[in-house]
Amino acid sequence: MTCSLLPVLFLLLGPVATAGAAETLSAGAAAADITPDPKMMNWTVPLPYGEVHDPLFARALVLSDGETRVAFLVWDLLDAREYAVARVRAALAEATGIPAGNILVQGTHNHSGPKSEMGPEPLTSREARTSKPAQQDPLYRAWANRLVGTCVEVVRKADGARRPATLAIGRAYVGEWLFNRRPIQPDGMVRSTLQPNDPYVMPGGMRFGKLDPTMTVVSLQADGGQPIATLLQLSVHSVSVYGEYKGVSADWPGATVDRVRGALGGEAIFLQGCAGDVVPSRRGFAAVKAMSELIAGRAVAAQTVALRLVPGKLRVSRAVIGLPATEAAGRDLKRGSIASEVQVITCGPLAIVTLPGEPLQDIGNEIQARSPFPHTLVLGYANGRGVGYVGLPGGKAKGGYEMSEVGHGADEAGGFLAETAVRLLREHATAAAGK
Repeated sequence: MTCSLLPVLFLLLGPVATAGAAETLSAGAAAADITPDPKMMNWTVPLPYGEVHDPLFARALVLSDGETRVAFLVWDLLDAREYAVARVRAALAEATGIPAGNILVQGTHNHSGPKSEMGPEPLTSREARTSKPAQQDPLYRAWANRLVGTCVEVVRKADGARRPATLAIGRAYVGEWLFNRRPIQPDGMVRSTLQPNDPYVMPGGMRFGKLDPTMTVVSLQADGGQPIATLLQLSVHSVSVYGEYKGVSADWPGATVDRVRGALGGEAIFLQGCAGDVVPSRRGFAAVKAMSELIAGRAVAAQTVALRLVPGKLRVSRAVIGLPATEAAGRDLKRGSIASEVQVITCGPLAIVTLPGEPLQDIGNEIQARSPFPHTLVLGYANGRGVGYVGLPGGKAKGGYEMSEVGHGADEAGGFLAETAVRLLREHATAAAGK
């Protein structure tokens, strides 16, 4: 896939560190409760949440090579909007000294919890109609302000808990629980199927949408094998209870990390992948139980046979690019492009790429296939909303919900994201090689 970068404004933020002998990797992790008052308005309906089925958390991981520190902050929220990310990064940088550009903020894309703060930025007419009203609730305002302080404390705690750490990676198959909701009709068009009657049988001569059934498990352990943190990366929407249940829940990722923590110790953190077109194959609280049991069990099994990696120097870079907007989004936002951040973090053979908004799985597959790093994790829902739903060029012509007004970018937007990520990865690889 090739793509011209001429229409894109490209700004590289933060130089890639030069090559050199890495210090011993150290890691610390922590978690803090961020559950809202159940009297807060649910963003999906104009009613209070009413109850809390299970709590929401902000989970933090801080890595250091003795020279560079990187913070991962993952919260059980729908997203990580630009305004909220900027507030949290500024507060964390002031409190911890970790540069704002070295902070990754991601939502698990949990639909049964609040959205992150939108702020005063222009919104599309759909967002102004469906999402903004809930954030005008005084209870939301108080919660959003507390969230910033909680994030500062949890990252401080993780940073203070850092110990020398080993790094390992494993993978497991979890395809039984994944469904690509963009099946392909005989004429090549997509028929979005948000919740299939039978995820294992395709009607009407349609073909299944492509899936990557892989869960990646990254383990950080202290000397003697004591667990510090287990990272679980997988691409699938957090919508098992969304729709029918109107209360607060962390959905299947919350249940899964609880099981992994109980089985392995240390913290467990879920990293959402490119899940724009991937949903759980079954829904409901019974499905959450079964799904979390299987995924947690596979994570533990993968961890026991994980490959030990040689950690290298921590390198971080990011680029903010102007993605072309659709005509409709351009009219609403009163601009022709939408600023979108791509961030790359590397440590030895491990690379983590973040994309904003809701990237479809084909973007993650494209970046992985072209990455010079043998272990590349591509995350969505990180460091901003960007253009929302976004796929590779050609996707809009096939139709479907994900290519409707919920995607604010023009057809070529996803190609620019992929090209930017690959460019940054190659720069990191060159720096690591000392060239």
